[in-house]
Amino acid sequence: MSENTNYKILARKYRPTSFDQLVGQDSIVSTISNSIRSKRLGQAYLFTGIRGVGKTTTARILARTINYTLDNNKYTPLIKIEEMGLNCEAIMESRHPDVFEMDAASNTGIDHIREIINFAQTKPTIAKFKIFIIDEVHMLSKQAFNGLLKILEEPPEHVVFIFATTEIEKIPVTVLSRCQKFNLKRIDNDVMTEYLKKVSKEEKVSIDEESIGLICNASEGSMRDALSVLDQAISLCEGNISVEKLSEMLNLNNMNFIIDLFEKLILSYAEQIPGRIGEIYQNGFEPMSIIRDLSKITHLASLMKLNIPIKDNILSGKQKENMEKIIVGSDISTLVHMWQMLLKGYNEVKNSFDQNIALEMLFIKLCYSSQLPSIDSLISDLKATVPMDSKKIQNIISKQTEAPTELVNVPETFDEIKSLLIDNDIRLADEIDKLDLIEYKIGHIELTSNEEFHNQLISNMQSALRNLTNMDWIINISGNNAKEQNQLTISSIKEHFPDAEIVNEDEKIQDGG
Repeated sequence: MSENTNYKILARKYRPTSFDQLVGQDSIVSTISNSIRSKRLGQAYLFTGIRGVGKTTTARILARTINYTLDNNKYTPLIKIEEMGLNCEAIMESRHPDVFEMDAASNTGIDHIREIINFAQTKPTIAKFKIFIIDEVHMLSKQAFNGLLKILEEPPEHVVFIFATTEIEKIPVTVLSRCQKFNLKRIDNDVMTEYLKKVSKEEKVSIDEESIGLICNASEGSMRDALSVLDQAISLCEGNISVEKLSEMLNLNNMNFIIDLFEKLILSYAEQIPGRIGEIYQNGFEPMSIIRDLSKITHLASLMKLNIPIKDNILSGKQKENMEKIIVGSDISTLVHMWQMLLKGYNEVKNSFDQNIALEMLFIKLCYSSQLPSIDSLISDLKATVPMDSKKIQNIISKQTEAPTELVNVPETFDEIKSLLIDNDIRLADEIDKLDLIEYKIGHIELTSNEEFHNQLISNMQSALRNLTNMDWIINISGNNAKEQNQLTISSIKEHFPDAEIVNEDEKIQDGG
């Protein structure tokens, strides 16, 4: 029972406690170390980066470093700390009286900043400096930022502010300009791989290169995420981690499956596609993740075709060999076209009523598009079979290679869309005015109406926007108030021609007078 109680998750167990232990942040460590050695300590630091790269940990290490002492009367900031100082343990465990930590995500208001300001006016009780660590600082309110700005302009000499954020663009420029900014980068896969090997060895865990590669790719540069995944994998696999179990745990598509699927598509084995779709459905793979993984493989295949070195260890040595065999007969234009179709197909599948069906159709399109000859080959064939002068050939080439029509500047608001539609077709004005906006995104409009509208309105709007913007639009109008187009026509005729007699609404309209 005591063993379970004392167990520390890997992300906490292997959390760095000094700058020399930070992984993958050499430039930041070097800069801060030099500033501390030269006694050029700043009064406000800002650490930014994705989750799990060590922002809060770096803040605590900095607080420990500048408040390091083995004697109450002698402060000796150290970069490589080998012996626990008087303040070290309390700072790293967030319980030091002179190191104040606040999560701005749950303390957003001006009152919390006033508390900090008041606390900052008094001298530190134990340490050399009073340090304020504010995590997720971008969550502070406008008033809170204004209050913080006042003390940042003229901070007491004994105060150091350390901010951490994942969204630096939300922080006012006036605050940014008063901070030393450090961007903690994503951990490179090579660096993360070596570190996970080291941790696995210390934990006496059996794990292969391919499994480590899966963990690295799943963590997306976050060391904390990588350690959390490794921790979970150890529990699942009982210390003997396999690719199969790891893929199942992460709900990842097995890369061998993706490579096999890529081969089917690139070689146009369309008859095998339904079987592949069945496997995707049966194994619980998400269609969107399949497209993402296929896009990654297509990107890697393109790099391999161009003899560009692949940095990420997403593929094992054997998998790379298989990929090289698959793409032998393919040219780079085929791979680029496949990438473009996957990119376009992503949104089509995402917005489909049935993602599995849409995915199957996308794969079928990919199979048959790969069989189509390239423009270059068509031009060569044309030159060889059709006698014509060079000027005519040049005209054909220019038409064949003509760049696709670029999108016009698409309006960013629905009001601009309304103006654009009305300017194009004044007849839409009355109908559009009856509609209320629910949601507007470029390419997608959700509307509602409490009044009657023509059932043809949606297609009319889509057609007009397609012509005006050179892109397809999804338009939905909620409400059961649609009426048939012919009813409008008859109503309009009766209004303008009261003596008219309607003989047959479906076939003809006869003027009775």
